[in-house]
Amino acid sequence: MRVGVIADDLTGANATGVKLSKQGLFAVTFLGNGRIPYNEKEMAVCIDTDSRYVSFDTSKKRVQESLGKLQDWNTDLICKRIDSTFRGNIGQELDTILDTLYEDAAIVMCPSYPASGRMTIGGYLLVDNQLIQVTDIANDPIQPIKSSFVPKLVEDQSDRDVGLISIHQVEQGGDVIRSEIERYISKGHQIIVCDAISEKNINDVAYAMSQIKHAQLIPADPGPLTNAYIRHTNNKNVHPEADFLLTIGSVTSLTTKQIEYLLSELKIEPVIVRPAALATLSSSWEEEVNRAVRETEKLLKKQSFLVVTTNSPEQKLVDLNRIAATENVSKDLLAKRITEGLAEISRKIILKSNQKIDKCFFSGGDVTASFCERVGAEGIDLKGEVMPLAAYGELLGGEFNGLSVITKGGMVGSHTAILDSIKYMQSLAKRR
Repeated sequence: MRVGVIADDLTGANATGVKLSKQGLFAVTFLGNGRIPYNEKEMAVCIDTDSRYVSFDTSKKRVQESLGKLQDWNTDLICKRIDSTFRGNIGQELDTILDTLYEDAAIVMCPSYPASGRMTIGGYLLVDNQLIQVTDIANDPIQPIKSSFVPKLVEDQSDRDVGLISIHQVEQGGDVIRSEIERYISKGHQIIVCDAISEKNINDVAYAMSQIKHAQLIPADPGPLTNAYIRHTNNKNVHPEADFLLTIGSVTSLTTKQIEYLLSELKIEPVIVRPAALATLSSSWEEEVNRAVRETEKLLKKQSFLVVTTNSPEQKLVDLNRIAATENVSKDLLAKRITEGLAEISRKIILKSNQKIDKCFFSGGDVTASFCERVGAEGIDLKGEVMPLAAYGELLGGEFNGLSVITKGGMVGSHTAILDSIKYMQSLAKRR
C-alpha cells in the first residue's frame, strides 16, 4: 500500500509517519522539494509543506505541488495531517485538496487526540478539558483562535459546508457513523467533522470510513484517525508470501481481544489446544500435541495463517494445584509442560510444512523460551522493535536457524497488536 500524508509542519509529518511505521509501512518524511522514490511499494510518504504560517496563496501552491507528487507516485490513499490545536490554514488546505481530487472526494475530520488530551464534543475542541479558545494556544501571535467550534473554524477558511457527527452518534458505533457520513455526502457536504473522546471512538470512525466504497475519503486529523483508517484499509491487503504460524499461550483478557480481532479481520479458524491435557506427565500430553498438529494440517490446506492457542472463552482455568497433588509433582513443572506442549506443536507444524512456514509469532515469554529450547536455538538475533515490549528477530542455531520470529508479552499492545505484528513482518520481507 502507498500512503501519502500532507502535513503543514515537520513535527506533524514525523509524528504521523512514526505511527504508520509501526504498522509495517516504510515511512519517510520529505521536505517540499524532496523526491519520492518510485521503486518502493509498501510505503508512507509524509510531505512537510511548511505552510502553517504562510499566506493562503503560498499554502495553496505548496499543497497542490505535494498532491501532484503523490498522484504521480500513484498513491493509494491521501491523508491530511492537521495541528492538534487547530493552528494553520486548515480550511483553505482542505479546499485545495478537494479541488484537486475527484468530485467524489470527501474529508472526514477528527481533531481529537485523546492520548494528548485533545477531545471533540458537540463539535467543540477541548485541550486538557478546556475549550481551546481559553487556553494559551488561543493567543497565537500569528493566528489567534477565537472559537472552539470546529465546524466554524473550518468554514471561516473554507468555501465548503461542514457537517458534524455528534458524540451521541459516534458512541453508537461504526454502522451509525457510516450512515451519517453517507447522509452528509448525499447532501453535498465534502467536509465532515466527527466528535471523539476516546481511541475507541476514533477506531469506530475509521472502521466506518473503510466500509464506504462509493467515495474517496480523506482523513484529516493529528494522526490517530489516519493511523486507524489505514489499519482498517490495509487489513484487506494482508496476503502472506509464505505460511505464518502464530502460537499464543497468554490467557489475558487483552490477548483474547487481540485474537478475536485477528480472526475476524483475516477470516481464519484457530486451533484450540486444551491446557488441561498438557498439564500432565501422562500420555495425554503427547496425544494432545498430535491432535493439534493434525488439526493444523487440515487448516494449512485452506488458510495461510495458523493460530495455535490455549486462549479460548470455552476453556476453563486449569487447577494446577489439584493435578500436582494427584501426580505428585510441582505446580511449576505442570505449567512448564503446557508451554513445552505448545512449543512441540509449533515445532512439528513447521516440520510438517517442510519449513514452508518461515515466519512465527509468539505471545507469552514462556512459550518463546520453550520453543527455543525445543528446537535447540541458542538465542534470538534481535533486528528491531515492532512496538514497545514486542521484538523482531531471527533464531540463532538449532533446527530452524534464521527463522523470523516476533515475540510479544501477553499484556502488550492494543486489540490490533497481533495483526499489526503480522503486517510488520510482511513489510520487512517485501523490502528484502
